[in-house]
Amino acid sequence: MVRGKNVNFSARTINLLFGTPSIDTPGEMQEFLEDHPPLDTICGLICRENPQWTLSRLNEPIHFPRTTLTFAADNWLRFISARLLPSSHTSEVTRERAVMIYAILTDVPFDIGRFLHKSILKSAMGGLTMGLYHPSLITELCARAGLERQPGDELLPPDSMIRADRRPPRQAEAPVQPRPRQPPPAPGLEARIDRLADEVHQL
Repeated sequence: MVRGKNVNFSARTINLLFGTPSIDTPGEMQEFLEDHPPLDTICGLICRENPQWTLSRLNEPIHFPRTTLTFAADNWLRFISARLLPSSHTSEVTRERAVMIYAILTDVPFDIGRFLHKSILKSAMGGLTMGLYHPSLITELCARAGLERQPGDELLPPDSMIRADRRPPRQAEAPVQPRPRQPPPAPGLEARIDRLADEVHQL
């Protein structure tokens, strides 16, 4: 309920808005995030060089510098940090974001609508420390429910545009040896995600 109107933010509604499919096995992405390949395998695909992980007190990997990402992976980080796992702190790549980038590049089935629905619900119920997630999406859903923007409403679009000129900054280090070529992702994935990114930016 927003300003007296019921706003539908179901997984099906979000998928219809973006033109993305509902996945018959919606838990597959979550299962992949919890039981993923070794981090060395993941970094072999998404990084230009072996990253320097910051470790926890239990010696578990927490994050690594974004500067080690490949160009494609860096663009996916922007998209993920703005649209799927919102965060304004993108100078480092957390373990969860690294796994999600790998999942996208290897075409793990992903129900966008269900993921965003759960994210909005969790933030609305107070389960997140930052503000309400996905404000642009929520604004569009509110508009479709007949709500008009008020004079005090402010939209702050995140810096998530995927563009060729936004390459990750390189550190002044010795030349990096090229990594073995990885198999390309399944055909059609990049086109689908690019279309999704374009539609989100138009909200």
